[in-house]
Amino acid sequence: MNLKEKLKDEFKDKNVILLQGPIGTFFARLARYMKKNNTKISKINFNGGDFFFYPCGQIYRGKKENLYDFYLNFFAKKQADAIIMYNDCRVVHSEAIRVAKELNIAVWIFEEGYLRPYCISFESDGVNANSTIPRNQDFYLSLNFHNVFYEVRDLPGGFKFMAFYAFLYWLFSFLLAPFFNNKLHHRSLNPLEMFIWLKSLFLKNKYKFSEKKLNQRLYALKKKYFLAILQVHNDTQIFFHYKKSIEMFIEETILSFANHARAKSYLVFKHHPMDRGYKNYSKLINELSEKYHVEGRILYVHDSYLPTLIKNALGCITINSTVGLTAILEGCPTKVVGEALYKFDGLAYPKKLQYFWKDAHSYKPSHKLTSNFKKYLLQTNQANGNFYKNSFLIK
Repeated sequence: MNLKEKLKDEFKDKNVILLQGPIGTFFARLARYMKKNNTKISKINFNGGDFFFYPCGQIYRGKKENLYDFYLNFFAKKQADAIIMYNDCRVVHSEAIRVAKELNIAVWIFEEGYLRPYCISFESDGVNANSTIPRNQDFYLSLNFHNVFYEVRDLPGGFKFMAFYAFLYWLFSFLLAPFFNNKLHHRSLNPLEMFIWLKSLFLKNKYKFSEKKLNQRLYALKKKYFLAILQVHNDTQIFFHYKKSIEMFIEETILSFANHARAKSYLVFKHHPMDRGYKNYSKLINELSEKYHVEGRILYVHDSYLPTLIKNALGCITINSTVGLTAILEGCPTKVVGEALYKFDGLAYPKKLQYFWKDAHSYKPSHKLTSNFKKYLLQTNQANGNFYKNSFLIK
């Protein structure tokens, strides 16, 4: 998908309201570009971080209960044709979507890419499990992508920009807290967050050394282990599309593994790097390993190289992480226990988890299906680029 052409086609000469965007300068750059196509832009800010990166927006200081009426009046006042946001599950966005649908206003959502790390998502009506793309293998197998190729250019270096923008966003949310209602934010804006980030940085460097022997052991277990992907504990995708906790996912996975997996196989839990400073599941995993009598067969890693982990795994278990789609596209059998846009027969393993442990070796998505699915995403909702580095995505 060419994002610039998409923006021109969808929003030329229209009134568009921007809600919360990705941290950083992306929405400011987006607005400048859209204005070149005679798009009239309005922006709503909900905290000091929003304000810092887009200071000319409308400020909302009210309560969650008053969002509906605020949106109803603001959208009507601006004669909105469309609203654009990042993530469709935040409190401030779910109410906006509700009002927009009642008023027949188009809803468009940005999100981190399904095809990571060098793509972003841009879809109408919903993203991730709320995406409206077909979940039917016959649809994708019927598509003709013969001799169709999409180049995805590498864009290294985006993480350091994201980290810097995250610090600025948190800092100004804290400094300007008296002028906003920070309780509306989907994550904590507490000043103690700074210490958690420093802790995360310390642990990142610690694990590089402390997990060396563990990683060597993992590499020796090639095609002998299943890989379970842990997501951020307060990820909105967990809250809305799984409705259980990470702790419950861990226990249910270990219990199923203990009861149904072959005795010589292993289970590896991969910690999410963005959750490093917040959670550590070592104690829980050790206790559950003893409880279900699989001591020595359950491993827990923080700093292993994910592509290699996927390549060497017998299969992958995920709630609804995009890592699951990455695994599928790499030919790794994948079981999805939550809801995800790629959870349908032909891509993800369709039966219950208890059968996956012994079926995984024989379950392989067809090359044509995975290839067509990837090309469909690149054609319809994936744009090559990232939000944080001033790349060729929007200039």
